[in-house]
Amino acid sequence: MQFTAQTEQSETAQILILKEKIEDAESPVIEQLKDSLATIYSQTADGYIDDKNYKDAINRLLEAVPLYEAAGNLNALSNCYSRLGRSYYKVANYENSQLYYFNALKIEETLGNKKGIAVNLEKIGEIYLLTKDLDKASINFKQAIEIYKSLNDEKGIIYNLTNLGASNQKSGNIEEALKLYKDGLERAEKIDLKRSQSILLGNIGSSNRSIGNYQESLDYLFRALDLKLELNRFGSAAHSCSDIAETYIKLGDYKKAKTFAARGVTYAKNENLNEEKFAYYLLSKINYELGEYKDSYINLNNYNRLRDSLFAVEKINRINEMQIKYETEKQQMRIAAQQSDIELLNEKNKVKNQYIVLATFGSLTVFGFILLVRSRNREKQKKLMQTKFSRDLLISQEEERTRIAKDLHDSIGQQLTFIKRKAQNDANNELAELTNNTLNEVRSISRNLYPAMLKQLGLTASIEQLIFDFDEQTEIFITHEIDNIDHCFDEDAKLILYRFMQETLNNILKHANATEIEFKILKHDTQVYFEISDNGKGFNVTKQIKKNSLGLKTLSERIAILNGQLEIDSKPSLGTKVIVKLPIVV
Repeated sequence: MQFTAQTEQSETAQILILKEKIEDAESPVIEQLKDSLATIYSQTADGYIDDKNYKDAINRLLEAVPLYEAAGNLNALSNCYSRLGRSYYKVANYENSQLYYFNALKIEETLGNKKGIAVNLEKIGEIYLLTKDLDKASINFKQAIEIYKSLNDEKGIIYNLTNLGASNQKSGNIEEALKLYKDGLERAEKIDLKRSQSILLGNIGSSNRSIGNYQESLDYLFRALDLKLELNRFGSAAHSCSDIAETYIKLGDYKKAKTFAARGVTYAKNENLNEEKFAYYLLSKINYELGEYKDSYINLNNYNRLRDSLFAVEKINRINEMQIKYETEKQQMRIAAQQSDIELLNEKNKVKNQYIVLATFGSLTVFGFILLVRSRNREKQKKLMQTKFSRDLLISQEEERTRIAKDLHDSIGQQLTFIKRKAQNDANNELAELTNNTLNEVRSISRNLYPAMLKQLGLTASIEQLIFDFDEQTEIFITHEIDNIDHCFDEDAKLILYRFMQETLNNILKHANATEIEFKILKHDTQVYFEISDNGKGFNVTKQIKKNSLGLKTLSERIAILNGQLEIDSKPSLGTKVIVKLPIVV
């Protein structure tokens, strides 16, 4: 169902009514009311699952669990556990997913529900398959198959034969995998289960290629492709095209391989990003073998672009490891500041002694004025020193990042390119592919260490590109209104502002759980106004949090270096607004 705001308000009202009734009710009415309340939580979770909002679905299901337990509703509790397993699976929390599938399995065993036992066994097996615990995966699939056979459930048998075959294929037992796939295919053809037929045909084709049966591989793969196109399963059809291209590569027929790799790109567009990425990789490899070096370069760039978009969040986290170095340097800055404090205290002691001497000569008023002026000047000087130190520290960091980025690109990148070409010339495909992956990773790290586009495009366009990349790589809806501020700051200030925007976006991604972000960058006569708002979970802004939060302190320091004002307005459940006012300096 489509989970609208109106639906949520209606169910929230029902929840409040039931909670009030539970507080006033007596047993056994309480159990009935708790069961009803759990049902509402469960239905709300279904709406979130339909909208792929698995986080909120998990929260609702976790609220339903103790209520179903209190009401003794085992069937509903088992169903709740299974949906928790599915939701955790969708957010890649496989440990919790497996835990709740096991909880559901125990209840189904208690109830003696064979179908429920088989379903949870296969789900647990799928997690083992994904985490490459292939022996345990096989055990679960075999147990599920036996139960489905006793129930004469052909769909269940076929599904688990496919999974069991995949487990054997991954472990290198190709002959057993082929046997299982063919058994599943025969059963699927008998009941005209076309989707399973298309999957099994493809699996048989790829398995035959791995043992050198290339013609047989092509026969099955073409059958799989035709069936997938008939079912309009274009993302899966792209996978079959890539398999066919790989088989033709093995046969040395690069022209036919090129045709099907290109078809794979076409079918995968707007359907399956992973398949599109792999098809571009194959095309680049084929172009190179055919001597089409320009096309090879273009398709390799397409592959890298998609690869970067798939792994961007991980790379953002990896770049944040640089923060460790920054914090170490910042600690050194604090030590320097403390030494400055000690020197200032020594100066005050000297002034105190002078005061005693001067007091004997009746100059107390004059000296007091001098002391006040000097103290204020020293405090100002101290703050200026700290600000300059922070600015110099950030600038030196960026210089070091730039140096490392250039070294990675110019030195290590060239060496890896040489190794890759040498491996290709020696037909060492495995080394060539490994070197190519390493080269792409080095280039990606280099780009993130040094934002070259800041000098090429300017600050305004760089921020717009940063927002665009963030929008493309996440499911967060972003709106923005940005004035041209390229001529408002010097080069050092532009870099500091760019990093400020990066860190703000990263903080929202890591902590806010937001679905919407609004950007405003407005230029007035003498200042630039920044406003970044999100609808995330928010937090209470206290002095303690500002003091202890690494992210907030870093943001505050960057703005302080630019003589700006930073304001953070946030409340729990009401989102967060970051407001910055900066003077125009050029």
